Amino acid sequence: MDLAVILLMLAVFLIFFKLLAIIFKTGFFILSIPFQIIVAILGVILVVLLVPFAVMAGILTLIFAPIFVLGPFLPFLLVLFGLYLVVRN
Repeated sequence: MDLAVILLMLAVFLIFFKLLAIIFKTGFFILSIPFQIIVAILGVILVVLLVPFAVMAGILTLIFAPIFVLGPFLPFLLVLFGLYLVVRN
């Protein structure tokens, strides 16, 4: 009988604390909704402002990537170009 009473009390305490946790979780969620809205608006503004810069960076990368890849070969290419000018004349 005592064991049944103890288990019943534990079950009641467990249910009470679960309900209390649900109430607190709901309260925190309701209090955080304005902050979530502000973060969403700032995120959209940030994305709208950064997407054009990202597109420009991609285009510039496509343009200048071959130059950076061929950069180490530039002295060799200049020597070949000089030899070409000498041979042409």
